[in-house]
Amino acid sequence: MERTERNEKNDSQKAKLIFLALAALVVVLLIVSFGYANKARTELNTKKAELEVVKQDNMKLELMLKDATAEIDGLKKHVKYLDDKLKAKPAPKKKAPAAKTRTKAKTKSKTR
Repeated sequence: MERTERNEKNDSQKAKLIFLALAALVVVLLIVSFGYANKARTELNTKKAELEVVKQDNMKLELMLKDATAEIDGLKKHVKYLDDKLKAKPAPKKKAPAAKTRTKAKTKSKTR
């Protein structure tokens, strides 16, 4: 009977040892997974902050684009106004070119 009791004790001790080993493995896996989750959360927060900065930059660029577009539209209207004004104005008549009189400058030559 001693052998059966010893075998039962050995079997129960082996079962306890296996259970404790599995429990330790589960604890290690939980700790590692919490570490990775914390790292992922930190990266997520960093990316969210970057996204907010990019959104703000995007809004600034959109405003600059709208301002530039409005300025270009204003300049186009002004050019159109000037073109219309130029077309409405009659072209001046060309005058005959005046005869130019040429005068020769008197130069004195120096002789040595």
